[in-house]
Amino acid sequence: MFFKFFKFIKLAFAIVVFFSVPLSAKESTEFKIQNTHTLQIKSEGSGLEYELYIRLPNDYSENNKKYPLVLLNDTGYSVAVASGIVHLMAGRDIEDVIIVGISYSKGHNPLLSRTRDYTPTFAPNEKRGHSLEVQKYSGKASQYISFISDEVLPLISQTYRIRQDKKIFVGHSYGGLLGANILITKPELFDYYILGSPSFWYDNKVMFRLESDYAKSNKDMKARVFMYIGSEEGSMVEQMLAFENQLKSRDYQGLNIQSKVLLGLTHHSAFAVLLTDGLQKAIPRQSKSS
Repeated sequence: MFFKFFKFIKLAFAIVVFFSVPLSAKESTEFKIQNTHTLQIKSEGSGLEYELYIRLPNDYSENNKKYPLVLLNDTGYSVAVASGIVHLMAGRDIEDVIIVGISYSKGHNPLLSRTRDYTPTFAPNEKRGHSLEVQKYSGKASQYISFISDEVLPLISQTYRIRQDKKIFVGHSYGGLLGANILITKPELFDYYILGSPSFWYDNKVMFRLESDYAKSNKDMKARVFMYIGSEEGSMVEQMLAFENQLKSRDYQGLNIQSKVLLGLTHHSAFAVLLTDGLQKAIPRQSKSS
C-alpha cells in the first residue's frame, strides 16, 4: 500500500513540475501591437534621434481612403492605451484613425527627454519637475514643436494617407503643457487638441503669460480644444479651469474650447478616460446616411 501511495505521490509531483515549468520561455518572442511598425527619424534641427510608432487601421491596405491622424507623445504608455481604445471603438463609436507616437529621444533618460522637449521655458529651479538635475535641460519646446511641424508631420503626410482637416494632438501632464504651447504658438498645426491634466503650474504658471503675449498681436485661434483633469488633482483643477477662462475671454476667432473635470480620478487614472471621451468628441463615427 505504501509503495502504491509513494508511486502516486511521485506521479503527482511530476505532473505539478511539468505544468509549473514555463514551457513558453524557450519560445518567447517580443510582443507587438497588431498593425504597428516603427520609423526612425533624426531631427535636422536638433540632431536628436527618435522613433515613430505607427498604428494603421485594419483595412488600410484594402482601400485608398484617408484617415484622421492622432499624434501622441509619452509613448511609454500612450500608444498602447490609444491602440487598445481605437481597437475597440473604431468603426463603432469613432472613425478609424492612424496613430503616430513620437518616442523619447534615443539614448536619453525619458524624464530628461520629456523635460527638455515638452517644457516651454528654461526653469532650472522648478522643484515640481522630475528633478533639478533634468531641469537643467528644460525649455526646448519651441525646438521640439518645429521638429513636429517641419519634420514629423511632413514625413507622416508623405508616407501615409492623412486627412489634413482631422489632425489631432493628444498630450497628458507635461504633454498637455506642450499641447497648450502648440495651441498658442502654431494653433493651425492641429485641428483638435485633447489636453489631459496639463501642468499649468510649470515655471510660475508661465503658460498664462505666454498666452497673454500671443493675445497682444493675434485675434484668431482656429482649433477645437478638449481639456480634462481628474477631480483629485488638487490645485491643477483650478489652474486648468482658469486657463480655459483666459482663452475664452479673448474671444479668439475660430476657437472652440471646453473642459471637463473627471470625478474621482487622479493624475494617473485620468488618461484612458479622457482619451476615450476626447476621441468621441473629435471624430465620432459618421452615420451611413450622412
